[in-house]
Amino acid sequence: MRPFLLAALLILGCAHDPRPPPVQGWRELRSTHFRLRTDLPEDSARTTLEKLETLRWWLQAAWSTGGDSPGVSNAIVLDQPAELRTFTTMPGIATTARDGPLLVTAGTETVFGDRSPWVQILAHEVAHELIRRRMPGAPRWFHEGLAGYLQTVVALDDHRVRFGFSRLDPSDPQGSLTSPALLPPRNLLSLDETASRNWETAPGEALSDLYLSARLWVSLLRTEEPVRMRALEAALASGTSWRRAWDDLRRGLDVGRLQEKVWRLLQSGEWTSELRAFAPLPPAALRARTQRLLAPWEVHLALADLWTMAARIRVSETSGPRARAELEAAVAAAPDEPVALVRLAELEPDPDLRRGRAEALVQRFPDSPEARVFLARVLRDDGGPVEGRREAALAAVTLAPDSVDALTAHAIEELRSGNASGALRSLARAEQLEPWNPAVFVSRAVVLGAIGQCAQAVDTVQRALDVLPDDPPLTDVRTLIQERDRISRTCRSRIGP
Repeated sequence: MRPFLLAALLILGCAHDPRPPPVQGWRELRSTHFRLRTDLPEDSARTTLEKLETLRWWLQAAWSTGGDSPGVSNAIVLDQPAELRTFTTMPGIATTARDGPLLVTAGTETVFGDRSPWVQILAHEVAHELIRRRMPGAPRWFHEGLAGYLQTVVALDDHRVRFGFSRLDPSDPQGSLTSPALLPPRNLLSLDETASRNWETAPGEALSDLYLSARLWVSLLRTEEPVRMRALEAALASGTSWRRAWDDLRRGLDVGRLQEKVWRLLQSGEWTSELRAFAPLPPAALRARTQRLLAPWEVHLALADLWTMAARIRVSETSGPRARAELEAAVAAAPDEPVALVRLAELEPDPDLRRGRAEALVQRFPDSPEARVFLARVLRDDGGPVEGRREAALAAVTLAPDSVDALTAHAIEELRSGNASGALRSLARAEQLEPWNPAVFVSRAVVLGAIGQCAQAVDTVQRALDVLPDDPPLTDVRTLIQERDRISRTCRSRIGP
């Protein structure tokens, strides 16, 4: 969960009471990097998709390592802020869902013309998704600080963008398109305080100070320490854990000088910025590759995703049951659609019953990628008879070659068959697709431990801990710690003493 500007909450606070989204009038648009589900009018939906692709193109120029991030992100954009308030009071959220990255926001309440979301909100949430791909395991202070900094993106022409706050104006928290304003914190925290505070337990004013201090520090690091920041980006791109990369950057940093620089900039009201060049965006990248109206059962799946998101951020105790109710409505509306049936079957808590339902779905829908991946994931996580497990994993990865669940299940079965190198190849592809997914690193640790690379296996479980999302369930943390300790106790290196 990644909020936008705290100041924007004031705008949503003046909005109408929550209003559930309709089931009719939804459409899906797909581009190269986004799958957009929305109840916006058609023209505003197309504009939203164009904004998402354009912002993604611009924001990637912020990384010195270059290149295009792989994968497709899901976006749900509701027509009205009142619809969004059914699920959250935040104006925008970027999180991870069962199908990968999920960006959620709402359009503007204009009566005529374009109703697509504000550029700064979209830029902030797209930034979070790129950070997750390019800087896996980055702590919340850095995530929030960098996203807040990158949301200031302004195109100067068709090949240059500017990042940074060009002026400081407490009376204008939104700033303007050409001169984004910097809202100073009530209490500026030091770099080390910002990096060590617990965001999940911070009260309102303290959370605001954390967020705004993080933006200041990240902005200052990028403009005052560009060499160190490029080294940080390169280390993370090569697979180094955030903790190790940050320790290297922090070592030798003259924090006192930077602190003095912050105060001077705050007093002067001016701020530094950076220019980045980018290649012109191909016009074809802005066009929707496909566009279609969603059937009611598909809308129920989108609403289930929203209620699941709300449950993760603890909006209310009824969010989980409402997600199930939407899945049941999807199955009732389309009893022969494997996607809806799989989504509902995933909620079965009993491992044996869940495996039975997965096997039944594969028998009923043998050509369904969703059913095949579901079975492979169940066998990977819950076990079961050895017979047929390799075949199930192969079928899943064949029908869904870019599914991380299929790739990790395939890797475990490759290891069982004695093909450790094949297992590691599958896991390398999985990490390329979802470098923030703990399941990728848990699977790799299993493979590394089995072939006697014990130190690497322990480090890999630690990596799984590092990339857990904000405020993870305590059971997930305990499970990973237990697995790390188990490998440390039982693994025997095949090389060395």
